[in-house]
Amino acid sequence: MKDYTNSTIVKVKCDCCGKDIECPEEMLKTSKKHLCYSCFQDPKSFKNFKHDELKNVHVDMPLEEVTDDIADNFATMMVNEAFPKIWSEKKEDLKELSKKDLSKEMFGVGVYIGIQAFMDSMQEEKKNKK
Repeated sequence: MKDYTNSTIVKVKCDCCGKDIECPEEMLKTSKKHLCYSCFQDPKSFKNFKHDELKNVHVDMPLEEVTDDIADNFATMMVNEAFPKIWSEKKEDLKELSKKDLSKEMFGVGVYIGIQAFMDSMQEEKKNKK
């Protein structure tokens, strides 16, 4: 993740509610959309964003909220996006599993998707540095 601590802070508008928020000036090069913390907490606020827009969203988030909220929102997004695809592809096989094996399988898929998304973001960051 890029360090923006020395970047000049500019005011931008939240693309969902229009509230004034702060954004590191250097982040404007890559951020196509901006969210205030309140809108970020409510996934319905940005449901009209296209999937490819989500990777370029700046969120004005208090530092103390970063870890828990990012993890929670990422998990919710992945459940909403990944589960229907996995279910439609493996529905019959999954129905045959015990509850324990089903839980284990779905947990493994979740871990895989999370790691894959993290690795993709690291590769994207590496490309942006070039």
